[in-house]
Amino acid sequence: MLVLQPFLQPDLGLMMFKPGKTLLSELVKMSQGNRLVVMPLPEELVNVPSGKLNRPVFPDNSKSLVEDERLLEFFTHPDVQNRLGNFYHWLERIPHCQLSDSDYCDKNLTFLDYASGAIRLCWHHDNEERINPTEKGRAIARRNVILWGLEAVKHKLRLDRAVSLPELCWWSVVNGVYDHLPCSVVDEMFGLRPKPKSDTFTLRRESDERFDLDTKELLADRVKPIQFKVDDEPPAMYMARPKELIWRSEKYLKFVRSLPCVITGKTENVVAHHLIGHGEGKMGGKTHDLFTIPLEANEHRRFHDDPKGWEERHGSQLEYVKATLRKALELGALG
Repeated sequence: MLVLQPFLQPDLGLMMFKPGKTLLSELVKMSQGNRLVVMPLPEELVNVPSGKLNRPVFPDNSKSLVEDERLLEFFTHPDVQNRLGNFYHWLERIPHCQLSDSDYCDKNLTFLDYASGAIRLCWHHDNEERINPTEKGRAIARRNVILWGLEAVKHKLRLDRAVSLPELCWWSVVNGVYDHLPCSVVDEMFGLRPKPKSDTFTLRRESDERFDLDTKELLADRVKPIQFKVDDEPPAMYMARPKELIWRSEKYLKFVRSLPCVITGKTENVVAHHLIGHGEGKMGGKTHDLFTIPLEANEHRRFHDDPKGWEERHGSQLEYVKATLRKALELGALG
């Protein structure tokens, strides 16, 4: 396959290419008198130089991450950028104006910065874009950041194909920047279902006075905060084999039981279900009281009858534990 810059001649109805003698011989071999397929260059190859391409156009059949704009937040974080290298070194390898049209392009190229990202432009289009910025330019700038980030991660992992989501997450863990990944990306990685549009804990709100939290006085009366004591140097840190401690709090369990069931929305006979599986809930004991969710008694029984089937129907327990903790923090139950 050859990568060539097209020169449009709309008045003549022609599109011209200037491959040079070496590439022209390649074109002759490829065509053998037959027609050729002309296609836009894939976004993943936007900064490859003109010439012969010695790698597949489509590295694999996996879902491309290029169009996932959730990654823009990740790749624009300073900590992530420090580990990936210089974005502008990647950008300057783009050999053409990214806003090129059928009118005119200057031979000199430069950069134009936007709020998120930058694009490669000729001097002519740079002047036009500075005077009247376009949404097209902003979209290309955002995509450039994502393309650069994925290309850099691919290089760091020494891959010869596109980066997959698990590989991106693995790189972020190894480099200590996993906490900058958007929550929705992490949830997708672990197969968690998207959070429903209506908050689980606002079900039947109109009939439950516990969610009438319009005033600070009512909030203070209904929610008694549980104070955490933080020891940045606990004695167990200096023990070779410290005894494992389990966090217990009847006050927190009482708070969890005061919430509606995360599945049915019922407010009667709610129990605090402790997380089972996922590395927790070992034989002969329960996990920390912090890892609990509100379940109506019958729903709680259905879970224990078939934990695996329950999660297949309703989603991972981890999703509900996270939502419960978030609700506790938002209501001031934890402080």
